[in-house]
Amino acid sequence: MFHLITHAFFKALLFLGAGSVIHGCQNEQDIRRMGGLRKLMPLTFATYAVGMLALSGFPLIFSGFWSKDEILHAAHGWSTPAPFYLGLFAALLTAFYMTRQVCYVFLGQSRAGVSPAPEAHGSHTPEHVPSQGPLPSRGGQAGRLPYFAPESPPVMVVPLLVLAAFAVLLGFLGTPAWPWFQCFLTGEPATGQLAKLLQPEVLKLMALSSLVAFAGLGLGWWFYGRQPLGGADQPDALERYQPEVLALLRRKYFVDEIYEGSVIRFNAWGAWACDWLDYWVWNGVVQLVSLLVVGLGWLDRVFDEYVVNLGFDEGCRRLTNGGTSMSRLQCGRVQRYLRIIGVALVVLVLFLIWGGRAP
Repeated sequence: MFHLITHAFFKALLFLGAGSVIHGCQNEQDIRRMGGLRKLMPLTFATYAVGMLALSGFPLIFSGFWSKDEILHAAHGWSTPAPFYLGLFAALLTAFYMTRQVCYVFLGQSRAGVSPAPEAHGSHTPEHVPSQGPLPSRGGQAGRLPYFAPESPPVMVVPLLVLAAFAVLLGFLGTPAWPWFQCFLTGEPATGQLAKLLQPEVLKLMALSSLVAFAGLGLGWWFYGRQPLGGADQPDALERYQPEVLALLRRKYFVDEIYEGSVIRFNAWGAWACDWLDYWVWNGVVQLVSLLVVGLGWLDRVFDEYVVNLGFDEGCRRLTNGGTSMSRLQCGRVQRYLRIIGVALVVLVLFLIWGGRAP
């Protein structure tokens, strides 16, 4: 948590410092086309250097040293030493690449030339910056037109100064001699513990982390500070010594190629398989079910028309007609009943007279 707080300030300082540099360089973002900004943007350089040293863990003065030491001290007490050595290696690389960045951007001579129209910027061309023609462009804005990088306005510089102050002062709130921040998190009263700072293990870790920070800064200066880059098209210093290593770094450890050959290819195969299953399997099942439903509908229609309609419906219709005919015998009129009885008697008498004789 202590490193999270300190890191927030000096990392914000570096981001805003980068924005100040980009603003002064007229939106140029290729550090190979910068250089010499230490004299043109002194406040931005000073505050950026504070953030760079804090991130690199420069000993005793900057907050990053104390917060990183807390992490290394905690990792040193683990059962396995791997996290501790990984932390040291990360600190070495951090100090190295931050020194490389500062050397590229702020040291040496300008690799973009000076504006041919200084009055457009409201200032004169400084005499200590040699006038150069525009560099051939490789994607950077300033490569097409030379620029003159003035110092950023106060609205940009004042926040840099505030963040730079905190990048230094915050470290003294969590040192082993006065662990105020740690006591604040635990709710304990903060007291001075100078004896803890002088413990052999603490001094050993401080000396080791300081040695790692100085080693990273020294390596960065050895490769990039002694002989600053003379032109934007010159190869990197590491490329001259280890072209294979730099090629590996430029290709980003071939992560893109590995991703293309594994994840992307597997994803493409999966998409093809899903398309095949959708067209030939799931679509076929859907079509089969639809045909089955259509066939069942046809059978239901045939059964309804030729079985139900011709059988049950016709029987019901005839039964209805028979009932209607039988109901006519029960009309409720006495005269009709007497006529039927009279006719029946006549028929009976005739049957008895002629039909009842013996042959």
